[in-house]
Amino acid sequence: MGRSRISFLLALGAAAWAATPPPPPVDASAAVTVTAEATPVEIVKTPNPVRIMDKAAIDASGATTLGDLLTSAFPGQILSNGGVGTASTLHLGGTRSQDVVVTLDGIRLEDASGLGGVNLNALGLAGIDRVEVELGPCSPRYGSEAMGGVVALYSAGAAARGLSGEAGAGLGTQGIRNASFAPAYGWDGGWVRVSLAASQEEQATPTDQPFRATGVYLGVGQQFGRDTLATFSYRDAFTGVPLPWASTPPSPSGYLAAREELNRSQQMIGAIRTAFSPTLTGGVTLGQVLQTRFEPDYSDPGRTPYDSRRNQMTGFLAWAPVPGLRVNGGLDVYEEFATTPDYMGGNDKGEGRHRGVNLEVSGEPLAWLRLVGSVRQQWDSQTFQYPGQAPPDTSNHAATWKLGVNTLLGGGWRVYASAGDAFSLPLLYQVMYNSNSNNVFSPMPPLQKESSSFGRLGASWEQGPWNGRLEASRTTFAHLVAFDLNAFAYLNESDIRIQGVEAALGYKGAHGGGEVFWHNQEARDLDATPGQQLASAAVLRVPFNTLGAKVWKTLGAWRFDARWGWTGGRYETYGTYPAVVRADKTHFNDVSAAATWAASKRLWLTLRTDHLLQPRLTAQDWENRTSDGRNDAYQIYGFPAEPPTLALQLRYRF
Repeated sequence: MGRSRISFLLALGAAAWAATPPPPPVDASAAVTVTAEATPVEIVKTPNPVRIMDKAAIDASGATTLGDLLTSAFPGQILSNGGVGTASTLHLGGTRSQDVVVTLDGIRLEDASGLGGVNLNALGLAGIDRVEVELGPCSPRYGSEAMGGVVALYSAGAAARGLSGEAGAGLGTQGIRNASFAPAYGWDGGWVRVSLAASQEEQATPTDQPFRATGVYLGVGQQFGRDTLATFSYRDAFTGVPLPWASTPPSPSGYLAAREELNRSQQMIGAIRTAFSPTLTGGVTLGQVLQTRFEPDYSDPGRTPYDSRRNQMTGFLAWAPVPGLRVNGGLDVYEEFATTPDYMGGNDKGEGRHRGVNLEVSGEPLAWLRLVGSVRQQWDSQTFQYPGQAPPDTSNHAATWKLGVNTLLGGGWRVYASAGDAFSLPLLYQVMYNSNSNNVFSPMPPLQKESSSFGRLGASWEQGPWNGRLEASRTTFAHLVAFDLNAFAYLNESDIRIQGVEAALGYKGAHGGGEVFWHNQEARDLDATPGQQLASAAVLRVPFNTLGAKVWKTLGAWRFDARWGWTGGRYETYGTYPAVVRADKTHFNDVSAAATWAASKRLWLTLRTDHLLQPRLTAQDWENRTSDGRNDAYQIYGFPAEPPTLALQLRYRF
């Protein structure tokens, strides 16, 4: 689907849905979630666990990428494959990176030409005012690949009348340089926003080029009539990521200072929301996501191209016939295209088409009781083009469900629970890779869809400035696709059970506050022998315990922030083939601190230090393996973590 066709569909959708005015959209506060359910709801009323980071939290974190932001919020669950900008693996709740759907204003961002998921370190936060993370399987609403959760990004909304905005600049150690400019102009019923950002930073070890990133964002909104709202946004982001480490084991070609990966992504998203009556509202969103990455070769700095394209349309109808009862119907249609290099010559091309309908019903039969149920039916097909023997076209369908209950008790107590199932299709890349294996080795059996079932139980408490929560979950995954080193291909071969408990205690005062949390989890391979169930290749890199704490304090014009994250022992592969797995007893601390001075109502200066406990390494240190088995030296074995940095940031609001 070309850009002209996307533009035509946007115009057609706007005309179809703008016929009748709706109520104005709800402004989402930090106490309201727009991700956990089909329509906005207070967090204390939804049974679906969700964490929210609003604009204030994003600014306070100092994060410039989504990876930086989520690392501070979920230590031990986001792991980077080396230094700044390198690909991150998202193990939300102990699941795989490909089990978490990342969306931008409702449109998926997954790279169809790779192993699922999104490189969080390649996603800048320019123009992003809100991030929500829903924990646990979400297939009844989001479909395939949402077996571990959803990370939802939301663009900045309406602007104040007239000209306003923000500008910033920073510099620091490790060659840190960054600048941003985000003006906005608002008028009666509409706005336009622009955001420009650029940054660079030296890699963890010496390289020919630093990490560099640029981002451009344009957002427009216009209200028609009294209550109809239409929006359009465009983003373009580029990253150049030095990757001098070709492989974990030292080798003559193991370290090349010129090797790097280039990434570029573009997103175009248009949406309109309207109403047909005071009790019936609707909306439609259309989007296109284009991604190109150039991966470095192992033996030289040359680069190999991978391309991904996704077109998606989502629509909803929300009916509230009586107070306390809401019925939401949804339509989700998307197509994805992937082009990957074929080592037999030429390119592999894959295409997936997906159609889904979902229904969600929520009701409050009593003032303290809220029930939510959702179901989804999805139909999928995959087709392939291959220079040699192409794999056969495939068709799948899946039905999923989810039920939840939320109870508000006295004394600030709340108890909530949910259960259901989820599914995931084989990735286009996995099927195309197996097609290569079929031509080189022996034929592989067709990959089947994965499935999971889950249950969650939680309780939260809030009294004055104090709050706390305790959550427990268990998810069982069946027929997960994994890379088999004996067949050298992808096979359905793993049944996994992941269970965990998380506890948190927080304080939010007028001039200070903080939070501490503890997360315990176990990932067990039920197909492995009893002695290997916690250590098989299917459950690597899932820490058994993670801890975290953050505090903040204001003193007059000053604000002080500090954060600590601790990732405990886990099982890890030590980089040989076939993989050798052993218990990794090392731990990883991540400590950062910041001091912000409000020079005026418009000007802020922030001095920030990050990665305080990480050692600095030279290329020779890496080749000599001086960090092996050393605490705080790496998140993933063999790849150095980012060293300490100190940076000064200026921010001016006009």
